[in-house]
Amino acid sequence: MANGVDLVPSNKNGCLWKISHNFDGRDYVVGDVHGHLGQLKIQLENLNFDPSVDRLFFLGDIVDRGPDSLAMIDLIDHSTYISVLGNHEAMLIAGFEDSTCVQMHCSNGGDWFYKLPTSEQQVIVDKVRSWPWAIEIDVGDARVGLVHADVPDGNWDTVKTFLSQIDKAWSDGASLTEPNLEVAARSLLWRRSLASRLYLEVLGLGTKKRTLSEYKRDFLNRIDCLENVDSSLVDTFNISGIDSVYMGHTYVPIPTAIGDCYFLDSYRGEASEELGIRCINP
Repeated sequence: MANGVDLVPSNKNGCLWKISHNFDGRDYVVGDVHGHLGQLKIQLENLNFDPSVDRLFFLGDIVDRGPDSLAMIDLIDHSTYISVLGNHEAMLIAGFEDSTCVQMHCSNGGDWFYKLPTSEQQVIVDKVRSWPWAIEIDVGDARVGLVHADVPDGNWDTVKTFLSQIDKAWSDGASLTEPNLEVAARSLLWRRSLASRLYLEVLGLGTKKRTLSEYKRDFLNRIDCLENVDSSLVDTFNISGIDSVYMGHTYVPIPTAIGDCYFLDSYRGEASEELGIRCINP
């Protein structure tokens, strides 16, 4: 805003939102919060976050596992606090609309939702269904893309194509089991192709199963590889059709950047950890 006039109007309709430049304050992006509102508040206070002019964009998965899922849902106002859809929000929707999906959501920290009255569940589902699947933000000299999990083909236009194909069905209330929606959800909310290539090809960590502490140890032991990455490997993370993309979904012990990609899912509730938060218009 400048002199009270929105110079580049936002488009907050459909599955892809385009958000105008913030002329008065700062824009931040945060990785998967998973109900940890207390940790979020601590870090925002340390950043001197001013909700009257600053904005915070969430990469989805703001619910489940932590103690404050309901409060996190209440926080989203589409003005100061804006979130894309994550796979945990998708599980919440699916569990409400199809009882066969409840167990999967509960096994991933969603049991809090099914303890609520049905009427309150409906309000939450209606709200979450209104969230975009991806966001583009004008940061002045560049466009920043936000999506929960992945960018198929390394091309932002592919994201836009997926979303244009599901836009009407999603707005009409179609189930996530509808074929086009199922494909889009798998590609944008669940897939880990870019994050997997970071782990396997750039950091060379292989495919063996690890505990969380082992992931931290091995990742941090190899993080220096990012300083001298072969250009052919970096090319995988150079995204066509957008200047940079921020993603969550896949755990990284610290916020990690390579090429045009930023991975911010760095918090699992341990005392030594922090949420991955980055300012995108410093």
